Amino acid sequence: MSTTAPAAPEPLLDVRLLWLADAMPGSLFAAIDVLRTALTLHRLRRPQDDPPLRWRVIGANGRGIAHPFGSTDTGAARRRRATQALVVVPGFVVDDAPHLGEIVARSGTALKLLQQHTADGGWIAACSTGLVLPLQLGLLDGERIAAPWPFQSWLARAHPRADFGSTEALFQRATVFGCVAPALVSELMLRTLGQLLDPDLAQACAQVLLHQPERQRIAPTLVQRRWLARTSDSPVVRAQQWLEQHLEQPYRLKDLAIAAASSERTLLRHFRLATGRTPLEHLHQLRIERAKLLLETTLHSIDAIAEACGYADTASMRRLFQRVTGQTMSAWRERHALRSRRPHWRVRRAAQA
Repeated sequence: MSTTAPAAPEPLLDVRLLWLADAMPGSLFAAIDVLRTALTLHRLRRPQDDPPLRWRVIGANGRGIAHPFGSTDTGAARRRRATQALVVVPGFVVDDAPHLGEIVARSGTALKLLQQHTADGGWIAACSTGLVLPLQLGLLDGERIAAPWPFQSWLARAHPRADFGSTEALFQRATVFGCVAPALVSELMLRTLGQLLDPDLAQACAQVLLHQPERQRIAPTLVQRRWLARTSDSPVVRAQQWLEQHLEQPYRLKDLAIAAASSERTLLRHFRLATGRTPLEHLHQLRIERAKLLLETTLHSIDAIAEACGYADTASMRRLFQRVTGQTMSAWRERHALRSRRPHWRVRRAAQA
């Protein structure tokens, strides 16, 4: 008689954000921004699924603290069993290194909370000067880490069992994720979500929250359909801009050379020297980036997206996309969509009518 193994529980990351008297409020605000964005994107992409994370702000005693940013640790979310637990330790506002030592000396309750948390298998994400708490608990003994440069000398003397020789701005050692500057909290939280919860969700959040130079550059062309900047004197730059602005049109090297004010042979040679690829390869990459953006942010069909990217033959677009990304266009949309699916959208619209 065969038995069926019980289904594995759905992933649920329980996040507690530690608020202390000397904490940098911005550290927690930035972390909350990432968590709220992750929940929003998950809800848009998988409206039928339970949320994959819950969070709340706590004090040193572990009890929740009222704040104006809401909480997801209520009702059904609280009754679910977490598969991973994380405490976020903010950076501290300090006058000097001795002041950091004073904060540690009066953080006994918070240290006990973190000690029990890690003993239970939990993780810590510590920002900047907040690294002093996991250091105080010995969680980074024997590990090669980085620390905020203004306090590195003091930290090295206070915690000689840790190796402060690393130059990594973001790191993960044992059960501790860390960053060396308050401005890196968003990246710290994205890295933590990617490792403890869902890499695809973390990547989607990064697309929304972090600066994306390439997408920022191509978005005006997609939205406004107008010329970008005045043409440069460089034939290669002129060729790149012409390709961007005529992306939907069939590729003809002769037309491109005319636009670049160059011979075909000279353009090919200089383009490869400047970019490491041919104009056609560059055009393929532009079309792939446009396809990714449209797949993630619109409900257009694959055929319509292929047409918007200059392909009359959808099959050719599909083959190129899969060769470059390793995924089908449908799979890319499923994993990276930044909006709700059409059926869910229709239901919500009908309910609001």
